[in-house]
Amino acid sequence: MGNPVQPSLFALPKYTCESCLRTVRRRPLSRPVSTAAKILRSEEPKPKDHALKPLSRPVGVRYPPKEGENSGVDPRPWRERRADLFNYDKHLVRREQLTKQAAKPYFRDWSRTKYHQGKTFTAPSRIFRAEKSLYFPNMVGSTLSSPKIPSSTTSVLRDRVSIVSVYSGRWAELQTQSFVAEKSHPELTELLSGNERGRGPLQKVELNIEEDWMKALIVRTFMGGIRRQRRKEDWGRYFLIRRGVTDEMKEMIGMGNAKVGYVYLVDWLCRIRWAGSANAGEEEKEGMRAGVRRLLEGWRVEREEGKGVRGHKVESGVVKER
Repeated sequence: MGNPVQPSLFALPKYTCESCLRTVRRRPLSRPVSTAAKILRSEEPKPKDHALKPLSRPVGVRYPPKEGENSGVDPRPWRERRADLFNYDKHLVRREQLTKQAAKPYFRDWSRTKYHQGKTFTAPSRIFRAEKSLYFPNMVGSTLSSPKIPSSTTSVLRDRVSIVSVYSGRWAELQTQSFVAEKSHPELTELLSGNERGRGPLQKVELNIEEDWMKALIVRTFMGGIRRQRRKEDWGRYFLIRRGVTDEMKEMIGMGNAKVGYVYLVDWLCRIRWAGSANAGEEEKEGMRAGVRRLLEGWRVEREEGKGVRGHKVESGVVKER
């Protein structure tokens, strides 16, 4: 076979030589684009994506949570885990996950905080309907009352109306306090004060997600100071979570930016009925208070009807009556 036909010199693009200021023609350099770069370009937000939109759909997982799941520890025997090492299909899935992680810039979430102070959505004015709501996933971590024993969030959220704050870092924690702190939201504190020192239906739960082992070690070092800032009855509602929270789980519950704080209203069946992000607005606070009153009313109605919020049991991912 003969040599391939080369393009004509006059068909090549023109370039200006900086040394002699003459127009020359040369072949452009062809640089192949990697798969990671393609994924990065596809995930890079467009200017129109920065527009702030209200949360119009329920967020969460589709199945009721179970205690002990999403702990980050594989409970399967060694034979099953060894079989995965020779499963080609699972290798492809793992390769795709690693490619997405490699394409994600380290400072991407920080760069997105310049838009609306990191706010990814505005909170809805009303709570989601019970039959349409999705579930808050179970997470496993250590609490202030038992720092050495892993605890599940489902055991704390079940049978209560919960205001759940999820954050990672001090800046995100301050954002969640704009929703739940006494200084920034005194009307919500009045609702919480009628709980008979934490034994009522309404409670506050804090989930501090620190996936970096060094940051988690720093938080553990200052656990004593964190205890002094909270009442003793609230120690069991503060979770330090190290592992088990995947990117897919964050997307399902609406955590579009890991550096931003999020607040959820979770009912007695662990369903997410309302969600807010970043710093709270006045309209968002009003919607949050209305949602809390609505959930407390529903909690009392079910209790008076004889069904009882404690008359429900979650087994094998199905909600059943006792």
